[in-house]
Amino acid sequence: MQRVQPIRPEQAQGRANELLATVEKAFGVVPNAAKLMANSPAVLDAFLALSTAMSGAKIGDKLHTQIKLAASEANACTYCTSILSAIAPRSGLTASDLVEGRSASAKDARTDAALKFAAAVLETKGKVSDDDLRVVRKAGFGDTEIVEIVASVVVGCFTNFLNNVAETALDFPKAEPLAGHVA
Repeated sequence: MQRVQPIRPEQAQGRANELLATVEKAFGVVPNAAKLMANSPAVLDAFLALSTAMSGAKIGDKLHTQIKLAASEANACTYCTSILSAIAPRSGLTASDLVEGRSASAKDARTDAALKFAAAVLETKGKVSDDDLRVVRKAGFGDTEIVEIVASVVVGCFTNFLNNVAETALDFPKAEPLAGHVA
């Protein structure tokens, strides 16, 4: 049972109502995670603003989504892994890209470097080594992309932590465990 109750769009008032209407207009549905965030319109507004801004990131929506998948897997967030897997085709991700994101390992050297750097950011709480930075820079990522990779990790962690705390009810098909997949 969900431990933090969502705001139902039909009962939302003021800014929460406006924001939930924006989500529904953009996606055709209001995911349970957005309903959860609507408990604080400031949180939902900030999340939507950051998410919208990240759609223009130099790393691209595909890598941004793969990094959020890597964080979701590392943080054992079934809700986020499931919703990201369901909407991944919108970001241009294939089934193979999904597995690579979730496992933080890719066949493409550049993507692999970014995913491994994102995993290092998460594992070290941002205290990455000089070698971690050297490897991601050698793969062609400059300061702009490094900042965007860190932001992608943070966005993933925010939604992971919130949905893990709330035990948000799944409103998308549950993502299958990674066991048996090879990236």
